[in-house]
Amino acid sequence: MSLRIAEVSQRSGVPSSTLRYYDQIGLVPTGRESNGYRAYPEDVLDRLRFIDAARRLDLPLAEIGELLGSWESEACASVKARLRPRLDEHAARVADTIAGLTDLQDSLRSARAHLDELPDREQRCDPSCAFLLNETPPPVACSLGEGQAEQVAAWRHLLSDGRLDRVAGGVRCALPIERLAEAAALSAAEQACCPFFGFELTLRGDSFVLTIRSPDDALPLLAELTGLDVVAA
Repeated sequence: MSLRIAEVSQRSGVPSSTLRYYDQIGLVPTGRESNGYRAYPEDVLDRLRFIDAARRLDLPLAEIGELLGSWESEACASVKARLRPRLDEHAARVADTIAGLTDLQDSLRSARAHLDELPDREQRCDPSCAFLLNETPPPVACSLGEGQAEQVAAWRHLLSDGRLDRVAGGVRCALPIERLAEAAALSAAEQACCPFFGFELTLRGDSFVLTIRSPDDALPLLAELTGLDVVAA
């Protein structure tokens, strides 16, 4: 028994325009009746429920399409194995977004507080008014002192367990998941003495990816930390 688009839309709650788009990109392909109308199989409602659940998790449509093929043809254990790393990666991206938005919120509050502190004057604004963020960037220098050599050695030991590659503005290294706690602790310690470095940890099933980014003037320090010539990148 086939269903027409209006019935599928009514029973699934998915707008007809969205169903046509899904058909266009191959996510929910349809057949055609002799009169040219779209014809959907009965099990399209299950497929649409899966898509809706995945979209609620904000998974990209391209990934949803890949997962659908597994969900409809493979064993549940295989589907779970495919889904876990995707959810881990997406959760890491969301965490990065939340951290970025939190930083932005703090900057906006700081800007508002600075604005309120400025005197109300009849004269034109001077440079102190022109810059809402009354902050100076941290100096590009490590404040660790005597413990720097020991920390560099710890980083070199960690990174030797994976493949280290240059990326735009820094380095990236894939490491086994059992080194995650060590990487997180080192990142936190390094952030305390070198706040100009940025650290990202992205989970990928039985491994994770550590990305360290640096401003251009701190690339020599990053090269010393990792042993990779990032200055020439």
